[in-house]
Amino acid sequence: MQPERESPDHRQPDHAGVAFHPPVLLIGFLLAGFGLRAVVPLAFAPGGIFSVSGAVMVALAFAVVLWAVATMRRKGASIPTGDPTAVIVTGGPYRYSRNPIYLAMIVLLVGIGFWADSLWFPVLAVLALILLSWGVISREEAYLERKFGSEYASYRSRVRRWL
Repeated sequence: MQPERESPDHRQPDHAGVAFHPPVLLIGFLLAGFGLRAVVPLAFAPGGIFSVSGAVMVALAFAVVLWAVATMRRKGASIPTGDPTAVIVTGGPYRYSRNPIYLAMIVLLVGIGFWADSLWFPVLAVLALILLSWGVISREEAYLERKFGSEYASYRSRVRRWL
């Protein structure tokens, strides 16, 4: 177990203290979606009429994640939610959404649902949205507000949480 990292003010840990790590949530929901689909298929668009749009959504989700990660790395920002944040990234996809990676996770789940013709994935996407908002985003935003103050408040006022 790693020792708790402290912030420069030594009062609070220098990380967001999220309830869970988003990639673990995504993997769990993907496994749950395919498992539920195998046990109780819930088709919502028979005939695969949404399969092409689902594939496009999946590709778009991957492209957004790659763009966001590349933007963060160029700026020297940490990606894992348990690491300290050194900078506020405002370029790339972060000009349009404060949470492009989490948005891409939701789009990925819905896209897989369309592609695989399974209502389970959009249902799980709604649950993921709720859990991300409560367990990750609200904690990250509070952390960034504490750490960066008015700089983060200004960014937050200019850019929407999702889109």
